[in-house]
Amino acid sequence: MSSDEIYLALLEIFILVTAAQSIKIVMGKARIPSLFGELLTGLILGPYALGTIINSITGLQIFTFNNYLTLFSEFAVVLLIFAAGLEHGFKSLRSSGVSAFLSASMGAALPFLGVYLYSSRYFPFNTALLMGAASAATSLAAVASLIEGGKLETERYIKILLSAAAIDDVVAFIILSVSLSLISDNQLSVLGVFRTSLLVLLSWLIILFFSVLIIPRIISLVSDSLVIDVSLLVLFVLVTVMISLGFSPVIAAFIAGVSISESRKAERIRGMVRTLLGVFGSIFFITIGAETDVFTFVSPVVLLQGIIITLIAITMKFLGVIPFNYLYTKDVRRSIAASLGMIPRGEMGLVISSIAFSSGIFSQTELSEVVLMSLLTTVVGGTLFDRMNKKILISKN
Repeated sequence: MSSDEIYLALLEIFILVTAAQSIKIVMGKARIPSLFGELLTGLILGPYALGTIINSITGLQIFTFNNYLTLFSEFAVVLLIFAAGLEHGFKSLRSSGVSAFLSASMGAALPFLGVYLYSSRYFPFNTALLMGAASAATSLAAVASLIEGGKLETERYIKILLSAAAIDDVVAFIILSVSLSLISDNQLSVLGVFRTSLLVLLSWLIILFFSVLIIPRIISLVSDSLVIDVSLLVLFVLVTVMISLGFSPVIAAFIAGVSISESRKAERIRGMVRTLLGVFGSIFFITIGAETDVFTFVSPVVLLQGIIITLIAITMKFLGVIPFNYLYTKDVRRSIAASLGMIPRGEMGLVISSIAFSSGIFSQTELSEVVLMSLLTTVVGGTLFDRMNKKILISKN
C-alpha cells in the first residue's frame, strides 16, 4: 500500500468508529445493545450503501474493504472472545450448577440442530453446518445489557440466566470446533462425526485443563509491571499453538481468557482489555455491517429465510432451556423470563458468520440471513424479557 492508501484506510476507520460511538450513546439510553449501533454504522456507511456515494462525491476511495480494516477486525475478534473468557472464569463455569449446565447445553444444541436440518434442505453441508452453529450461542453481552440497571439481580432466575449464558458460549465454541473439524476432514458418516466430535471434545478438555493449571501460576509470579505484557504473550502463544493444532483462533482466545481469569491479577488484566476494546472492540461489528450488502435485506428470499431461521432459533432455544430453568426456579413465570433472556444471539453468531464468510463458505445471502437472525433474536428476546420482568416486578409489589 502507498502512504495515501494507508492514510485513507486510517481515515475510514476513524470515521466509522466515531459514527458508531455516537450512535451507541443514543441507543444506550434506550438500553439497546451496542452491537446494533455498530452494525448499523457499517450497513449505512459501508461500500454497499452511503460509502460508495461519499467516495464518488469526494473522488477518494475512503470507504473500501482493505487489509488494514480486515486486520483491525480480526484483532478485535480475538480481543472480544478473550474478554468473554476473562469475564466467565473457570470458577464461575464450574459453580453454575447442573441446571445451568443442562440449560446451556440443550439451549445451544437444539437451535444448532433445528437450523442445520432446515438449512440442509437449501444449502450445501458446510453452509448449513455453520448456519446452525451461528444460531447456537446466546449473547452474554446482550443478556448483561438487559439486566443492567434492573431491580431483580438477586432473583434466582437471573442467576441461572447469567450462568447458563456463560456456559452457553463454551458449548457454542465446542459446536464451532466440531463443525470446523467436520468441514476440514469432510467426515459425513455417523462414525466419522462421532470420532471427530470425541477428538475435538477431548482436545478441548485437555488444553483447557492444562491452561487453567499452568497459566494462572505464571501470571501470579510475574511482577505487576509486566503482568499485562505477559498476559498478552500468553494469549498470542496459545492462539499460535491452537491454530497449529487446527483450532480456530477465537477458541484459543476464549481458553486463554478463562485461564488468566483464575490468576490473582485478573482484574488488572480485565481493565487493560476493556481499554483495548474501547478502542478496537466496535471495529469488528462495524466491519460485519460494512460487509453486508444492505440491499439484500429487501430480497424476498433473504427476508423469508432470515425470518424462518429466526423463528427456529427462538423456538428451539426456548424449548431447550425452559425445562431446566423451571427445575431451578420452581416458578413458571420466572422460568419463562430466564428462557426469554436466553433468546438474543448477537456477537457469537456474528463471529461465526464472519469466519464462514471470510472462508468462502457463506455468500452474501447467507451472511445477510445470519445478521438478520442476530438482530431479530436480540430485539424479540430483549422485548419479551423486559415485559416479563415488569410483570414479575408488579407481582412482587
